[in-house]
Amino acid sequence: MRWPEANLPRAALLALAVPLCFPALAENADPAFPATDCAALWQATASFRASYAIAEGAPSEARAMARAFRDAGLPRSGQTAAGYDARIARLRPVYLLLLENHILNGSRSSRDQYLRLSGLCDAFARSEGLPGHPPDRRTPLRTK
Repeated sequence: MRWPEANLPRAALLALAVPLCFPALAENADPAFPATDCAALWQATASFRASYAIAEGAPSEARAMARAFRDAGLPRSGQTAAGYDARIARLRPVYLLLLENHILNGSRSSRDQYLRLSGLCDAFARSEGLPGHPPDRRTPLRTK
């Protein structure tokens, strides 16, 4: 993959993208957080798996997880399905960059961001009983 010419290094681009990655920290917090970001992360994972032979797991599994998070977040979002899907689509390239920077380039900060978000996603999925995530009685996260 060839990166476009830019005046900023990738780390700086990621730093600029953090407000997109964690909208709950922004003024206009996403009421569907973290489901929105988890759906985008899993869509990015599907793209990564489809693009790189080193990726473990089938892209279809990642797309199914993205769909589960999308379906869990849509009612909370207060948006139409098209509007919510557009929000997820805007976040997907940010998370694809995060995955590439973490896995392909070995970026420690990208790895740390990925681990934090994937932990939030796992806790949310367990609290909601999403497929592939048995309920965890220790995780009291409820956003309904």
